[in-house]
Amino acid sequence: MLVECYIRSFIVLLINTGNGKGKTTAAMGQILRSLGRGWKVCLIQLFKGEAFYAEQKILTTLPHLDFYSYAPRHPFCFPEVPKQQVRRECLKALDRFATALKSKKRYQLIVLEEFNIAMREKYLTYRELASVIDTVPSNIHVIITGRGAPKQLIARADLVTEMKEIKHPFNKGITAQKGIEF
Repeated sequence: MLVECYIRSFIVLLINTGNGKGKTTAAMGQILRSLGRGWKVCLIQLFKGEAFYAEQKILTTLPHLDFYSYAPRHPFCFPEVPKQQVRRECLKALDRFATALKSKKRYQLIVLEEFNIAMREKYLTYRELASVIDTVPSNIHVIITGRGAPKQLIARADLVTEMKEIKHPFNKGITAQKGIEF
């Protein structure tokens, strides 16, 4: 009986935020779990150059997963990238989200990778994202990742996980490691 009640409930909006490591990793784990259940999944990613992050090499080969990458060069790392170009790319990603909600593929999970960062840095507004979230059917789960989730989004979410940094090797001068950070 308990399992039956659990299956009938829907979590519509999940947020992975915070300064600690693991937001993307948790979302990737959720993608694998969902694919293992036969779900159709859409991953819309911002600020992560294509084929740089190791998970992209695997995810793009998986059946039932559609992967889209926008604004691959974040101005923090690549100051030569015009901010208006990044804004246009973020708006394209938002449009892809809106399109995915209406897709005949009938996604059951949509992951919006680093969309919190896009809002934090004003490439997207909460209002712009909320206008699309307002159209999410109750049978689609949405995960939004990235540091600095807006308070309005946190209040609206059904599940919020904050990754808290306790200790990080970067503070000892150890740079990002292949297979761990990318």
